[in-house]
Amino acid sequence: MAKTIFIIGERGKTVLIYGLLKKFLSLGMKAGYFKPISKARYRLPSMKYVDPDVIAVKQALNLEDSFEDINPIIITRNILDLKSDINALRKRIEDAYNKIAQGRDVVLVESYPNLEAMTSIGLALPQLAKILNAKTVFLLNAKDRDVVDEMVDKVILHSCYFEHYGAKIDGVIINNVPVYYFERVEDVVAPEIEKLGIKVYGIIRERVRLTAPTVSDIIEVLDADVLENKDKLNNIVEDIVIGAMAPSTALRWFRRAVNAAIVTGGDRTDLIVMALETRPSVVVLTGGLYPDIGVLIKAREVGTPLLLVPYDTYTTVEKLREAQFMITPSSLKAKESDILEVIEKEIKWKELIQ
Repeated sequence: MAKTIFIIGERGKTVLIYGLLKKFLSLGMKAGYFKPISKARYRLPSMKYVDPDVIAVKQALNLEDSFEDINPIIITRNILDLKSDINALRKRIEDAYNKIAQGRDVVLVESYPNLEAMTSIGLALPQLAKILNAKTVFLLNAKDRDVVDEMVDKVILHSCYFEHYGAKIDGVIINNVPVYYFERVEDVVAPEIEKLGIKVYGIIRERVRLTAPTVSDIIEVLDADVLENKDKLNNIVEDIVIGAMAPSTALRWFRRAVNAAIVTGGDRTDLIVMALETRPSVVVLTGGLYPDIGVLIKAREVGTPLLLVPYDTYTTVEKLREAQFMITPSSLKAKESDILEVIEKEIKWKELIQ
């Protein structure tokens, strides 16, 4: 019988699951991926809705299981309308899971984004954990919290939620911990969680590279034309800089940015050349304005991808921010060594599968 680990909680679940699956597969284990319920965020040309995270994991790991088995239920608009068909939904989940688990040593299950979702129709996360007979691990995100200690309160709250259904949270992984919080999390927060009888399986330090998009992701979001350096699309983009000021001022900002996407008008030759000299991850030209031949030569010389988009600068930057939440097969592959380093050094992965 396959060991089932149900990862619930906050941002970072898909990347964590990918890393664990990659680790288990590298050890010769037969590992599978299952996302019983997801929120539709992408529609194929066939008009079929899919979850891009599922596509990313399936393709990056070359999983042979069908999309329908990996992700049997996709929510498009309404949830309450499903209440009348709850028994059929449960059966669909069970049948799909049994196909994924057959012949496997371990199955990693990813939860719906919102912990309380589906409670109203009788398909709450604790109920799913019981259906799958899974070990439940709660992923917490320490980043962007005014009071990091509140993670303990959140664990208590959701432990009560699980207990209401006769289930339990078995463990916690604390993700994306900024350096200024790390000592507090390690010395105070984690021990408080363990006093609740909940195992802390890992404390992951903040790594911008793990959440940053690649140039390839940006191309997909912007539907951009690649003018130069198509072989550099795995560059990581950690920052966004707008080039709309005087060259002397812009240079200071360009130099401060690390692995940046620099966004400027295609007619701003002076700024584009200056940006390329600082060797950013990518330069995005807006307004559909094709640059001078000298710009193309300079981009080829420094090896920085040069993209062209039809949008104005504001729209381009807003779309770039959307890319920061994307997970694609190429981005998982580009970050694979970093992800595996986290699994090896900061996750008690052996204890997870015991």
